[in-house]
Amino acid sequence: MALFCFVSPLIATDVIGPGILVFASVMATLGLQIILESMRTLIYDGDEFNLTKEQERWVVGIMLMVTLVKLLLMIYCRSFANEIVKAYAQDHFFDVITNIIGLFAALLANYFDGWMDPVGAIILALYTIRTWSLTVLENVNSLVGKSAAPEYLQKLTYLCWNHHRAIRHI
Repeated sequence: MALFCFVSPLIATDVIGPGILVFASVMATLGLQIILESMRTLIYDGDEFNLTKEQERWVVGIMLMVTLVKLLLMIYCRSFANEIVKAYAQDHFFDVITNIIGLFAALLANYFDGWMDPVGAIILALYTIRTWSLTVLENVNSLVGKSAAPEYLQKLTYLCWNHHRAIRHI
């Protein structure tokens, strides 16, 4: 026997704010981990970065393919009205940007100096932390239960009170 599970649209919208907060927190934490690992690479590994021609072809091919897929996913997710799906679209957009910059930094490190790759990673991690922090700030109103202005509430109460004569009290 199949169970029928109904999720109220009100309940579904109640989890959007916390969902975005959790997702943004994970992304910021990953950014911090990238900064730590890049600093370790700068301190201990220095200029040890070189790719063979075959490795370079694989890196460029994979990064360009992943970037194309992320771009298509971003376009697809932006067609939805749901805030969670729009957060995924935003994540895909950031992935497109970071993949392009990351590939550029890796190629610069391969052809010039090895320190360019971890420095590029640190810059991208700071960008990721900043962007997701701004996303949290945009969605904080849904978490704190912000109320409408008193003037608006008075007008709404007046409209409700005078809507029908059967309404005796509010």
